[in-house]
Amino acid sequence: MPNRFFRLAAVFLMLAVLLAGCGDKTAGQVFRLDILWEPSSLDPQTASSDEQYLILLNTMEGLLKMDENQNPVEAAAESYTVSADGLTYTFLLREGMLWSDGETPVTAYDFQFAFQRLLDPQTQAPFASNFTCIRGAAAALSGEGSVRNIGVSARDERTLVFSLENANPTFLSLLTTPASLPCNEDFFRASRGKYGVSDEFMLFNGPFSIYNWSEGKYIHMRKNTHYYAQDEVIPSAFRLYIQGENDLSRLTGGAVDAAAVSFSDLELLEESYETVQFSNILWAILPNLDRPALANPPIRQALAAAIDREDLSAYLAQNQQIAFMPVPPAVTIGGVSYRERTGESDGLDALSYTAAELFQIGLRELEEESPPSLTLICPDSGGIPLLLSQLQRQWLDTLGVFINIEPLEQSQLEARIASRDYDLALCSVKAAYDSPEAVLSQLCGNESLTGWQNDRLAGYMNGAKTASTADGILFAYRSAEQLLTQNGIVLPLFYETSYYATAPSVSGLRFSPFGCHVYFAGGRKKG
Repeated sequence: MPNRFFRLAAVFLMLAVLLAGCGDKTAGQVFRLDILWEPSSLDPQTASSDEQYLILLNTMEGLLKMDENQNPVEAAAESYTVSADGLTYTFLLREGMLWSDGETPVTAYDFQFAFQRLLDPQTQAPFASNFTCIRGAAAALSGEGSVRNIGVSARDERTLVFSLENANPTFLSLLTTPASLPCNEDFFRASRGKYGVSDEFMLFNGPFSIYNWSEGKYIHMRKNTHYYAQDEVIPSAFRLYIQGENDLSRLTGGAVDAAAVSFSDLELLEESYETVQFSNILWAILPNLDRPALANPPIRQALAAAIDREDLSAYLAQNQQIAFMPVPPAVTIGGVSYRERTGESDGLDALSYTAAELFQIGLRELEEESPPSLTLICPDSGGIPLLLSQLQRQWLDTLGVFINIEPLEQSQLEARIASRDYDLALCSVKAAYDSPEAVLSQLCGNESLTGWQNDRLAGYMNGAKTASTADGILFAYRSAEQLLTQNGIVLPLFYETSYYATAPSVSGLRFSPFGCHVYFAGGRKKG
């Protein structure tokens, strides 16, 4: 009788557990999201697009990752220590981690090889220069040194040591970016130049892995059963549809579970849709330095100094705010808004002449008696033409120059900017990761949107990477910003707030202001 009682009790207990599991229907769901473009590669060391970042940060994991407050926390690393002088970082990797093939261990040697690839000039990694604080990195990138001699060393399968040239307060944050993700050397070499071009030539060590990549249609990720923390991954899968445009009706119609939405679309959403917002986009006027008139510094400075932003503020939408400097408020240093820490001084008030005087100086240097004929291209939406018509009046009243405004569809605008077929262009700039570098690198340098470079600017940008204190980093980036604004290379107008919305049935997705970062691992959805 007692045995029978215990057997029945065990049966009821098992049923209770099973029923409890069945009750949580929000777990194990499949999430859906639209992306604009299909990535051509998922090589972490060369990734630069929003779509690449979105996939990589859900399917792979570095030593550290960003938490919900944008602070770096342990990921593949179980723990780490930093030497008293800030020059040596020692990471202990978690034990028993596997790549998505279920056989290959994830080791410190995978991270060592990843950094050797990152700092090899032949890789042409777009963000390699961010890591020149590592001993020997600058020499390796320049070709004067070997990647075998950089300060990244695997002591054993679980211990990785970084040796820095100088202390860098942002180093831990850098280790959360896709450029720092691991790469298995044997798998990479077996790929024979195809690493990252499809799921066949990828290994994953993160919460999800690619299950099906239908070219031009969708990329389907499912839960990585070999991920060390797989029990903490709530969805069973997520699918990215390659759409080419954001369409609100796909969210409201139930085709996707979350979407980036415009400010004008917010009022079309019912209150049951949850939204998050970030002031993360800069809109700035960029002069084309190939145009003779705009190659003249006083002309550019006059155009910049003649902008009355307080007057323009009356023409901004509710999701826009006046900008004096390039880096938007969402970017942080040490967990605090970079913009709050550095202020808004653009340096134009330090110029020795008024805007009108600078314009006349420029005309004399150009040996011109009348103002140049210039056109400003801009988007044809969002009230921007109206805003610029007010700026057009300011320039006419202050400088005596009439600048034409040419509104364009977004695709036409992007094509004109890419081909440098413009006099002045209103451009948007968004950081792909949390650093002033992510914005400023798009605005300075030979391959940037402006194409402008000089020795002082290069010195400040390099100084930010080698500064040993947060104050040193702030000074270097602020000085670089002021060079861009004071020389009329970048004319910031306003910051824009971007929005993500989730369907009423969805919770637990985490969004980031940088790139197109949606983290799916904590997602729940009512069935």
